[in-house]
Amino acid sequence: MGNISSDVGTIRDLITEEVACKAGLLLTDHEAHTVLNRRGHSELWLFEDSRDKGVRMRPEEIEQIIVDLRHGVGNLADAAPSGLARIRFVKKLVADGIDPAPLYNSLKHVVESGKYKVIGEEAMEEMVQMSGMAPHLVAAFLLTVGESLDRTVSWFSARQEDAAWAVPLAVLFKSENFPNDPDAYLDQRYIDYLAQNSEDLNRMHWRNFERLTAEFFRRRGYDIALGPGTKDGGIDVRVWPSEMGRSGPPLLIIQCKRYGTSNDVHVETVKAFWSDIIYEGAQHGLIATTSRVSPEGVKLSRTRKWPLGFAEKEQVSHWVRTMWRHSPIGTSAALIS
Repeated sequence: MGNISSDVGTIRDLITEEVACKAGLLLTDHEAHTVLNRRGHSELWLFEDSRDKGVRMRPEEIEQIIVDLRHGVGNLADAAPSGLARIRFVKKLVADGIDPAPLYNSLKHVVESGKYKVIGEEAMEEMVQMSGMAPHLVAAFLLTVGESLDRTVSWFSARQEDAAWAVPLAVLFKSENFPNDPDAYLDQRYIDYLAQNSEDLNRMHWRNFERLTAEFFRRRGYDIALGPGTKDGGIDVRVWPSEMGRSGPPLLIIQCKRYGTSNDVHVETVKAFWSDIIYEGAQHGLIATTSRVSPEGVKLSRTRKWPLGFAEKEQVSHWVRTMWRHSPIGTSAALIS
């Protein structure tokens, strides 16, 4: 495919529609510009110029912007170009003395045979027989090809239908999110975004911050009760060990404070929450905030040896990174500090 000649607006729409199809997030032009700007991207002009301005771009340039945006919203683990993983895989095979040609030939055969709608186990078995390669090599090859295809633009696909599952990024900041998964408290796509954009934690809707906190503890195997959001007596999340169910006093009660970075959780809030711990009969209390707890509040709690912990912005950011779909961290985050 040669250079693409179009107007800026059409290219922008192509990019954001492809991100919606692949990452499931609907971005405005401003949001796309913000994500790219945070990563020092060189193509910011595309989201700054007039939508009517004419432009010529190479397809690979457009594909890379899409990959960078998908990485920027947490959908991809890195921003490597679409063919890089395949090139690395082939180079490793050659370095190990293995000819990659049989793998490509067997894949070409099963695709052109028309027998398979999806390249699954049956097609893989046929590739193993045709290529004479070990099953683990064929599986690794297919995964690498799949990753490369995933990073390639679906130039002629029906985007509107493919993007139907996408959710607007703006919802994270403007209203409460009710994920489709009945067991989850916050949509994974929003968690992925926050994992890569922790500076937006204090901008998210206050109720979504409560949901984020509940989701973190749910994924660690606890039984969770999310409060109603209003008239909850200052208790936003209750946590029990899974083996107990919700019988008896909670193991932990949590108060969530979605504050701006310049606003501390004051000592008066800490004192009041200590009373809630006593009233509930909970073993521990936790104040989770996108800002920080005032030094006076922390000192008071420590001095009086209250079973009260604090998760400030840095630790909350760590929580989110453990829940990222590509997280290398796992579940090792401390629950209470």
